[in-house]
Amino acid sequence: MKDHKDNFANNPTCRLINPSKSEIGKVSKQILDRINKVVTIKAGFLQWKSSKATLDWFRAIKNKRRCSFIAFDIVNFYPSISQELLSDVLKFASAYTEISSADREIILHAKQSLSFNNGTAWTKKCSPISFDVTMGSFDGAETCELVGSYLLCQLPKAIRSKVGLYRDDGLGVFRESARKTELIKKQICSVFSENGLKITIEANKKVVNFFDVTLDLEKNTYEPYMKPGNTPLYVHSDRNHPPSITKNIPLAINRRLNEISSSKEAFDRAASAYQQALGISVRNEEPEP
Repeated sequence: MKDHKDNFANNPTCRLINPSKSEIGKVSKQILDRINKVVTIKAGFLQWKSSKATLDWFRAIKNKRRCSFIAFDIVNFYPSISQELLSDVLKFASAYTEISSADREIILHAKQSLSFNNGTAWTKKCSPISFDVTMGSFDGAETCELVGSYLLCQLPKAIRSKVGLYRDDGLGVFRESARKTELIKKQICSVFSENGLKITIEANKKVVNFFDVTLDLEKNTYEPYMKPGNTPLYVHSDRNHPPSITKNIPLAINRRLNEISSSKEAFDRAASAYQQALGISVRNEEPEP
């Protein structure tokens, strides 16, 4: 159940996580990894894989106070990828690197998903076939990354160079008037709609939460972000994990918070929640409600 979404009480939604993973997905993942690396390098698309990469991009933005964000989220990205869309994506990627017929067959075959409920095969409402990019599949994230490159390529060049994606989350920065930024927003919506995808999008924002960081153009700062209701939880110190792991947990957390904090003040604001979680893991107490 996606009970973390806004208005869940009035509009409950859920996500199907297919527990049966096709083993050929492991092969498909390796093929897609190779394709994604070549496409991203040759085309120069912004495809972030970590918050560090996003922060490098944010720090390089000049005259931040004159800029504003456009932030968007692709609704139900994984299950919304159709067989036709993925076929178009592979054709697009073949312009950058060789994709053999065997590679295509493996990638498409890995998307054949079988789920049963009371003896009846489950299919998506929009399609009677078993094609599906399932949550938790071996190659799902890599498939989304390649589809993302295809979508970025369809944006006008002036927009494409200023927009990046992390799977189903997109972020762009523009030094335009509020009116022009709204027009850019409509162009982005149009591209996704033409490919059968729906997005939620906001423009003219000075502060956004992206990955696990909050980015602020007005103050030129960034700091750790935690979704409401998301409580950090760590293994107890007496558990039988290797001592080298439990000993390094506090150091790893400290290093991580340092990386995504632009100042000591930002670090201190975020540290208390993690410090409490570490204390609980040592005392084996239940977290506070």
